[in-house]
Amino acid sequence: MTETLEAEQSVLEGSAEAGVLQVVLNRPRKRNAFDLNMVRSLTRLIDGRAEDTRVIVLSGGDFFCAGADIAVYESGTQAEIGELTRAAGVLVETISTVPIPVIAAVEGMALGGGFEVALAADLVIAGETAKLGLPEVSLGLIPGWGGTQRLAAQVGSRKAKQLIMLQQRLIASDAEALGLVNEVVPAGQSLDRALEVARQLAQSSATALAATKEMVSGAERALAYGDERTTLMRLFTSADGVEGVNAFVEKRPANFAR
Repeated sequence: MTETLEAEQSVLEGSAEAGVLQVVLNRPRKRNAFDLNMVRSLTRLIDGRAEDTRVIVLSGGDFFCAGADIAVYESGTQAEIGELTRAAGVLVETISTVPIPVIAAVEGMALGGGFEVALAADLVIAGETAKLGLPEVSLGLIPGWGGTQRLAAQVGSRKAKQLIMLQQRLIASDAEALGLVNEVVPAGQSLDRALEVARQLAQSSATALAATKEMVSGAERALAYGDERTTLMRLFTSADGVEGVNAFVEKRPANFAR
């Protein structure tokens, strides 16, 4: 049974079978980068899932997600950037709190907001050539979709600072060693493996899985996501934030004031 929503068809593809909802990010020309429509569409698809959905599998084809669409930051007003940031906060919160397991199948790159979506998922299966990272500091910004908070919660503050400050990209095996990836499989096989795990989970007690997710993720509920988003919005209007985004768009080194 296919459940592709007509309004979201251009950016998402959703299909359900045996209690598993498979959602594919579908903006290949943008490397699946998130704009406001895509963020809201994914949130709606999760919230509007069928009642018998037991597991969600999120993938992006050969390239999981390049993060936020930088065109929004380049041409958007402060209000538009703020709305994207708020909507993205709702999306990652939805992924982290929906009372069923969410599995991210990662191939290619999961950068910025794409990595933050994976951080919000319950399980991550990665192809062996996948890379994950948070490059926002290079734009004079910070990861503002839960990245500073969830990464620190999952790997510790010292390692999180290293990964964010130095904009380090993790290969799949290193991400697995840090506990950010549950399993590494041959390139191109992450989705098949994620669906296999999802079918196994779909046979388990939905009540027990929901309770496990709520209890294990409990510590993350108290994190300072609001402060993180406020800081990101402040940085957007700072001299370094403006310069960083402009430099990225113009494909030149940034000349930060401080």
